[in-house]
Amino acid sequence: MTLQEALNVFNLSGNITAEAIKDTYKKLSLKYHPDRNPAGNDMMKLINAAYEWLNLNADRINEGFSHTEGAYDYAAKFGGVLEQLRALDGLELEIIGNWIWITGETKANKKALKDIGCRYAAKKVCWYFRPEEHRSRSNRKSHSMDEIRDMHGSQGRESSGGRRRLNGRERRTALMTA
Repeated sequence: MTLQEALNVFNLSGNITAEAIKDTYKKLSLKYHPDRNPAGNDMMKLINAAYEWLNLNADRINEGFSHTEGAYDYAAKFGGVLEQLRALDGLELEIIGNWIWITGETKANKKALKDIGCRYAAKKVCWYFRPEEHRSRSNRKSHSMDEIRDMHGSQGRESSGGRRRLNGRERRTALMTA
């Protein structure tokens, strides 16, 4: 997670204080608590990761960085996209870092996926949704899905037709040891 990603999750800009981070964390925790919000479990993981990153780097946040440039409320956008994806039938969703990877019956949902703002990764044969700041960078090295999971951490998979969790990391480890 980068500084801009963490600030976008918290929708913070300008001069950032430890008090502002703490207050925003409390508000987001109430808003996206799993008991109050269907997307809450995944959102809380994202919010906790951003809060942890901001706390570890609190002393460097305001040094030489414009927080208003490119800032937006990624937490709200992420939650909305997740709800739209869960409403589609036959999809498998996996959250890796700040990205949502989509597999399953995607052909039937192609138009809806495009309308939501998802893109197709031909080499990985799956769709994805990413934060706006993750546009193409100079690093064009292709990574497999397993490498991406290892680099950014997977929060497991779920079916959009119901909340069937699959722990990809544990399952893969079990297959490697067998």
